[in-house]
Amino acid sequence: MTATVVSTVLNRENFKDWSFRMKTYFLAKDLWDVVEGTVREPLEGVERKAWKKKDAKALYAIQNSCGDDTYPFIKDKTTAQQAWLSLSYRLKQYEPQDERRYEFAHKPVGEVYPNGLESALMEEGLGVIGGARHDEIQETFVKYVKSNDWDNAINFLRQHPQAGSYSVSFYGTALHYAIMKRCSVGIIQQLVELMDNGQLEIQDLFGYTALNDLISLFPERVREAECMVKKNPNLLTILSRVKKPLVVVAQGNTKGERMARYLYSLTPPETISVIDAAQLISDGFRLQRFDIAWDLIQRYPQLAIATNHEGDILLQTLASNRFAFKSGRPLSLWEKLVYYGIRIKPLPLINMDSRINVGEPESGQSDERPLSEEKENQRHLIFSGINRIYKMKLVHERVQQFLPLMCKAVSPEDMSDYQTRKLNESLCVAAERGHVEYIIHLLRHSSYPIFKVRNEKRQSLFQIAAECRHYNVYNIICELLRKLDKKCFYKSKYGLDYSEGLKEIVEHKDDLGNNMLHTVARITPLSQIDHIQGATLQMQRELQWFKEVESIAEPKDCESVNKDNKTPRKVFKENHKELGKEAEKSMKETATACTVVGALIITIMFAAAFTVPGENDKNDEKTDLPTFLTNKVFTTFIVSEAISFFSSTTSVIMFLGILTSRYSEDDFYKALPTKMIIGLFTLFLSFAAMMIVFSCGLYIMLEGKSSIVIPSILLASVPVTSFIWMQFPLLLELSISTFGQGVFHRK
Repeated sequence: MTATVVSTVLNRENFKDWSFRMKTYFLAKDLWDVVEGTVREPLEGVERKAWKKKDAKALYAIQNSCGDDTYPFIKDKTTAQQAWLSLSYRLKQYEPQDERRYEFAHKPVGEVYPNGLESALMEEGLGVIGGARHDEIQETFVKYVKSNDWDNAINFLRQHPQAGSYSVSFYGTALHYAIMKRCSVGIIQQLVELMDNGQLEIQDLFGYTALNDLISLFPERVREAECMVKKNPNLLTILSRVKKPLVVVAQGNTKGERMARYLYSLTPPETISVIDAAQLISDGFRLQRFDIAWDLIQRYPQLAIATNHEGDILLQTLASNRFAFKSGRPLSLWEKLVYYGIRIKPLPLINMDSRINVGEPESGQSDERPLSEEKENQRHLIFSGINRIYKMKLVHERVQQFLPLMCKAVSPEDMSDYQTRKLNESLCVAAERGHVEYIIHLLRHSSYPIFKVRNEKRQSLFQIAAECRHYNVYNIICELLRKLDKKCFYKSKYGLDYSEGLKEIVEHKDDLGNNMLHTVARITPLSQIDHIQGATLQMQRELQWFKEVESIAEPKDCESVNKDNKTPRKVFKENHKELGKEAEKSMKETATACTVVGALIITIMFAAAFTVPGENDKNDEKTDLPTFLTNKVFTTFIVSEAISFFSSTTSVIMFLGILTSRYSEDDFYKALPTKMIIGLFTLFLSFAAMMIVFSCGLYIMLEGKSSIVIPSILLASVPVTSFIWMQFPLLLELSISTFGQGVFHRK
């Protein structure tokens, strides 16, 4: 028997579980768009062949996962979409709780979240045209259309208006066919003008009107959509089999920005269902389009906890977006300078007493959406090479504008269990990805009990932040706990204060029996340490994390064992064994190379001390002092030589100390980094002083020959600069990490 693509075989009772697993499979194999019908079969070419191949794979997966009692429902279906819809129609059932949630999600947003605006619900009107007539008139018209003889086809339609309802192929009417063939605006406008409202509402074999087809396949063609909607506004209310409003379809398409704005300007927000409104905002966040989302979230802030088509609440969608927050991506020094130099104007507040009008795109008119005020700035930024950073900050600023409104809508007592579970998941994702802005806004603008949040491993947000090494989230939560529990201060063994709340979180154990110390003692795939330069700094940062948590832990927590009967210190040793070896190897290699350089400088400076430029003063036979002794440049020569000699000697001693170290774990915390800092600094100093010695010697020997001396001195600065360029970042990072303020400051 052939193995099924999922472990569950479909019967008459398990469609819900089976369809969820199958959807996950289709998404993983990039087949869901074919099954759902969002991607239509192209007419010809390589694209059609690829579509047919994907459809065959999806259909085979559905057929192969059906049991004997369900296969008859789809045995005569030729496409994956037909099979999926057939099974959904025959087998889909709702549990009472799911049915109530479904009904709620599909209620108009104005009914669920009244905001004082005048309700103007649009009445649905579905026009259905009868079957096509197979007569001579139809054959002639179809012949003209399929041969792309649009002049004769349009003239024929003028003489026989009923031809507008004829089925040209399974794609639908002549208007459907013209859209699929990408005909010009003029041809489509003439067809729309000659067809009546009922003919415009005809749906093809897949349940699409011509307007559905246009928006699904070519959402950038706004003028064609405009002429159809002006002729028959009822087209906006006719949904395809996927049951998505047209504005939602356009908003979810990468090319559909202008189309979505146009359709939204014609759609009263009160007529948009809760789930569709949530999807509009989700797609706006995903594709960085904020005008529609901004309008909806101002009118109905409660949408922040509404579910979209994927079953996620908006706050969850936002928390999962790595590009929505500045903390989601570290910036280089140059990027920070550009980032903080850019100014973004906030989105304007909407007029709550007037109907929304995002802006109708018309030929020859400028873009009048709220974001258009930044367009001029963006055009200038393109030429200066910083457009990417501008777009990044634009997204960050927009999200910061959305979050307060969304977080204020979070009311624990008014939320369902499903919404609470989804919000808990979003907070865990935010802590895992280091989105500190998200957590700050939720703390500031809502009363949600974030300290009770646990993930599937029963870890608190504090533990998640520590496991992922997000010190910014850790600092915020730690400081908030201190403020909430000011009256319950204790002293740790390091002499630092910690509160009762901190004590409880540190001693809390997850499903594996790990407390907070066990958590930071482990290196997991979630631990963000790869951005730290070199194994030495990584090992030092890991020790800093461990000692930071140890400083707020009680002695019993330090000796607590997990389900593997291991203490935190033992877990730390086992998990950092390989990293310790890499750090040791890295330090030894650096120390060895620098020792060789230092030894060469010692040799050169020692020889230079007895080979001074110029001869001795032969007129003074008693002292036999150097001729240039009174020369200021010669004095500089001697002083620089002494500095170079003694600093290089110190450097070599420090590096020898590193090479002979025992390399215990705690040595990487202070001892070894301190020796490396002293060694590198003194090596830099000796190197620079040696170049000064060389330059002074040239000046003394070739006095008056500036054409030789100046270029030689400039060339002498090249090795100094290159050496500092390569090694100075390591020295700077070590100095900041060892003697700086550190990452665990409390603001």
